[in-house]
Amino acid sequence: MRAKLEKIRLDHNSYISLHVQLHNQLRRLIVSGRWRDGERIPTETQLARHLDISRTTVRIALQRLEVEGMIKRAAGRGTFVAWQPQDQSNSRSIGYITHSFHNEIHSIMLSSAETELRSAGYQVIFSNATTLAEEAVILQQLLEENVAGLIVWASACPTAETLAALQEYQRRAIPIIFIDRIIEGIEADYVASDNFGGAYDLTSHLVALGHEHIVQLMPNINGLRPVEERHRGYVSAVNEHGLRAYAPWKIDPPERPEFHETDIYSLVGEKSQQIIDQVVRLMNTVEHKPTAIACINDILAIITISALQEIGIKVPNEVSVVGFDDISMASHIGVPLTTVSQNAYELGKLAAKILLERLEGGQSPPRCYTVPTRLRIRASTAVPLVDAGKIVST
Repeated sequence: MRAKLEKIRLDHNSYISLHVQLHNQLRRLIVSGRWRDGERIPTETQLARHLDISRTTVRIALQRLEVEGMIKRAAGRGTFVAWQPQDQSNSRSIGYITHSFHNEIHSIMLSSAETELRSAGYQVIFSNATTLAEEAVILQQLLEENVAGLIVWASACPTAETLAALQEYQRRAIPIIFIDRIIEGIEADYVASDNFGGAYDLTSHLVALGHEHIVQLMPNINGLRPVEERHRGYVSAVNEHGLRAYAPWKIDPPERPEFHETDIYSLVGEKSQQIIDQVVRLMNTVEHKPTAIACINDILAIITISALQEIGIKVPNEVSVVGFDDISMASHIGVPLTTVSQNAYELGKLAAKILLERLEGGQSPPRCYTVPTRLRIRASTAVPLVDAGKIVST
């Protein structure tokens, strides 16, 4: 039984409920055939102790599996798998992969996608790929588990193994929906927030306040479409108003030469000081300071505000700061953040709807779908007090 328990792991820091995570893990073990029909599974007590969760949490997950007909309980004997592999042509499972289950935006997207797919009779198998290598492994496992379709928030730097796995999906005519970023060489529908429009609105807001020297701050990450679109929105807005678009300030990750998107959400904790130091250096190496900093996301904006405060620069009195995403923290920090909110619910719902259309036989060429964003003006932006002058490139 210990070998069975070692195959199960939960993320206690995730926004995904523990009972939902456990249900998903157990379901995958059953559907994949790793736990076979008639095989006894760990008890509530064993699962609770191994995973450091309450028996109530375990019970909810097991009850859900029992309702789905995947397990059966025998009084005095235990709980057993009651599932046999289904015919491949009749698969009712959908794979959902992301890299950020600890991000509330992803939790909302998964919830809305799952609601839409369940209403159509599909089960969702969700997975959190914590490394690039794990992404490829999960993709292969989902193939073996015979999913009917796939929704993917892909890594910024997919490996050759990931690309090969996705090509196999295409060879088998399993529809793929990308959320937020695409992978070159894979033909699939793409759903994303209006990253260009959101960045354009943020920058235009700063210009309307009177800012003429606006710099954009972003992670050192290449080939990530949302970042490229947000930079394009910034450039378009400043150029349209006759201002100069400066080369972006790029922040390096603490432990490797280029960011992975999962790094961003871990920076508010113990690693944030290393990013603060970089922002301070960037501010100190320009002869004339910008009056506004447009950060590529809320996490970097929150860190930037801390960096400016560390060197005695007041936000927004001396420098305005904006973010992007509207995470829950953005409105609750000392200086509530002006940002752009993404409609995470609509992103997940739309991805599911498009996938269902494909599963019903839709044959149109792959399309890009954009979900509108909304500008949220808060206390981190204000009219500039003085003309900061010209920024000197670093």
